[in-house]
Amino acid sequence: YIALSSGIATGAEEVLIPEVDDDVAAILQRIGADERRRKTVHLLVVAEGEEDGTSTTSLHAAIKERFPKLDTRVCVLGHIQRGGPATCADRVLASRLGYAGVMALRAGRNQQMVGLVNGELRFTPFSEVGKVAATVDADMLEMIRVLSA
Repeated sequence: YIALSSGIATGAEEVLIPEVDDDVAAILQRIGADERRRKTVHLLVVAEGEEDGTSTTSLHAAIKERFPKLDTRVCVLGHIQRGGPATCADRVLASRLGYAGVMALRAGRNQQMVGLVNGELRFTPFSEVGKVAATVDADMLEMIRVLSA
């Protein structure tokens, strides 16, 4: 939920996430309405993994084509986030997870991932990882529309 949370925190006009079908025509229509109101900033967040044809590149191209005078830029959040200094908590967490992983392997446990759940180390079989379908709170999506208006 990084994209959704980032969009709300920054006042984005649109947040495109894999869990919700996107309508590029509607997005362009809203940008046009904002332009008529002389709104000068349009922040759109596209989640990593957004695969229904609305990639950052294709959305950027559609905006440039429809609004050639609009100053547009693409910023890949992952590029900005890479390489930041680790905090004390980061280092302790990495040490705990690494230690637990090594101890599990030494004990013959494999095909599992280790993680922290409610402050405690937990192992989850790889076969179960990613099977939980994420749901998106409709109120958070509506919040984006209301707060960016």
